[in-house]
Amino acid sequence: MKKQLAIAVALAMPCLAHAQSTVTLYGLIDTGISYVSNAGGKSEVIANDGIIQPSRFGFQGKEDLGGGTKAIFTLENGFSLNTGADSQSGLMFGRQAFAGLSNAKWGSLTFGRQYDFVWDYVTQYSLGSRIGAYAFHPGDYDHLGGSLRINNSVKYSVSPFGGVSVGALYAFGADSSGGGNGRVVAAGAQYSGAIVGLAFAYNNVHDMTLAPAAQIGTTLGPSFPSGTFVASNMRNIDVAGSVTLGSFLTRALFTDTRISTPGASATMRSYEINEVFQITPTLVASAGYSLTRMSPSTWHDVAFILDYFLSKRTDVYVSASFQNVNGGARAAFLTLPASSNGHEAAARAGIRTLF
Repeated sequence: MKKQLAIAVALAMPCLAHAQSTVTLYGLIDTGISYVSNAGGKSEVIANDGIIQPSRFGFQGKEDLGGGTKAIFTLENGFSLNTGADSQSGLMFGRQAFAGLSNAKWGSLTFGRQYDFVWDYVTQYSLGSRIGAYAFHPGDYDHLGGSLRINNSVKYSVSPFGGVSVGALYAFGADSSGGGNGRVVAAGAQYSGAIVGLAFAYNNVHDMTLAPAAQIGTTLGPSFPSGTFVASNMRNIDVAGSVTLGSFLTRALFTDTRISTPGASATMRSYEINEVFQITPTLVASAGYSLTRMSPSTWHDVAFILDYFLSKRTDVYVSASFQNVNGGARAAFLTLPASSNGHEAAARAGIRTLF
């Protein structure tokens, strides 16, 4: 009996060796101190985390199936370092949760809770990719800040030739009440060259839950509900480009967001230009300006950051952001209560580490 078992194990070993698999634990922690000039009507100094990038940990797995094809999965949790609580409404893997197949030639096909192509292709051109929550556009309605995570989605992406990536996504919307979105159609394209970069993303989300008074400091207009409501349709078109010349990286982007309910619609457009300057191999400065319009209000945002890398995985930074709004809206940074007026300033010192 023992001999037969040994033979069976020996015969199985080549198959096990061929199907090599790995699981990687990874994560990021950001924490620091922020000064806010007008959070809900008062100035305050607060200890907060996940501002430059939300804290997270996750698992990535892959199994070599042969012929260049791999089975892959990602499970990613968002959390608050200061309280230990899960982010994304308490979901265990609220940031990402998907599985699928990938092939170096034919691309990847994945299923689950996933980001759209605004996040994949366009966000990297924004100042928010450097500064975080205090530099993204009002309410993150253009989804550059990654607030749109799409449930029940099927996503395909491929890089057909050097520097070019394209993709498409469809979400069935079977559980819109649980994830804040219904049916979704999304697509995107990107070109990454040594000097020039270009990106485009489109998405169309049904049944999106919005709370404009808290998110952007104003309502969407008299034809919309004044409190939290479900928009029947939210459409985004985002385009961006960059030019790298020596130590300077100049980036510009435009976003167009249209929000609709039966009988009403509103349009928000943002324009941004920002600069990244590599002062030394370990010191980087970034600054930029964005203008956002949604009648009758206009938001002006200016922000900068000085980022010093202690190692490849750990950096310390100081940043400042300023927002001025006219047309009746209140100033509002992401993660903070809306200001009591049209002016807001936030300064921050923090540390970030990756693992």
